[in-house]
Amino acid sequence: MFKSLFVFILVATTASTVCAQKLKKRTEAYGNFKEVYYIDKATKFRSGESFIVNKISKDTLAIGHYLNAARTGEWRFGDSKTGEAYMIFNYSNDSLIYLNKELVADSFLVRTGDNYELKEVDRPLLYIGAKNEIVRLIGKDLEISREIMDKGKAGFSLLEYFIDEQGNLSGPKLLNGFCNEMEQSINRNVSRLSGEFLPAIVDGNPVASTFFVRVNVGLNKELFSDGKTPPNVSSTENIPSYIFHIDVNYSIHTQIRKEYVGTKVVTTTDEMR
Repeated sequence: MFKSLFVFILVATTASTVCAQKLKKRTEAYGNFKEVYYIDKATKFRSGESFIVNKISKDTLAIGHYLNAARTGEWRFGDSKTGEAYMIFNYSNDSLIYLNKELVADSFLVRTGDNYELKEVDRPLLYIGAKNEIVRLIGKDLEISREIMDKGKAGFSLLEYFIDEQGNLSGPKLLNGFCNEMEQSINRNVSRLSGEFLPAIVDGNPVASTFFVRVNVGLNKELFSDGKTPPNVSSTENIPSYIFHIDVNYSIHTQIRKEYVGTKVVTTTDEMR
């Protein structure tokens, strides 16, 4: 599997790197994923080896090196579900060394004249990272307004972004507004991905393209005893490659209290979202 091919490289090089610099190991967990990296104690920048693993399957989804907070050299990325090799990108010379074409779409929304059309492509728009990693990054720490949760509302936000022939990001164009706070956090997360896109290729030439971010917000009616369960973020399968779709569900916590008022029992219900 993908992780087996590179774990020896990681183990063999970590010791020498840590000895050469005064590095501090950091581990961050989010959902089913865990990221391990090192911080240079002097500069406070990321330095040395870094990798991301799926905590359930144990597959390595990304592995490479940082130098002064920037990725450098070859980075290897896998499929976030199967761990299968997906992409190898060399940050030192900005070149795509390998792409598993069986894991990417053969059509995408690309610009033709003044419009964008779904056309067959040599290569679709790509985010440099693990397969489907972009969905996780866009959906990280999305904010939902208290008003929406208090009223138990459900709806969706739809934003459109554009990538030019050089891979530059622009937008968003708001196509459907639902929650201003959430749309701001979506745009903040997408903006952080600027510089990490490879343009679509048609007939051997880079072309401008567009993609959409749709976030559905729903009310999960299951009751949780602690009342502190965070929104659940998940991605829907079998959707067009140019739509990054995220489902966010929030929950209601119901607490029933009984109080004695004189000889009567008064029941009150508190809801927490």
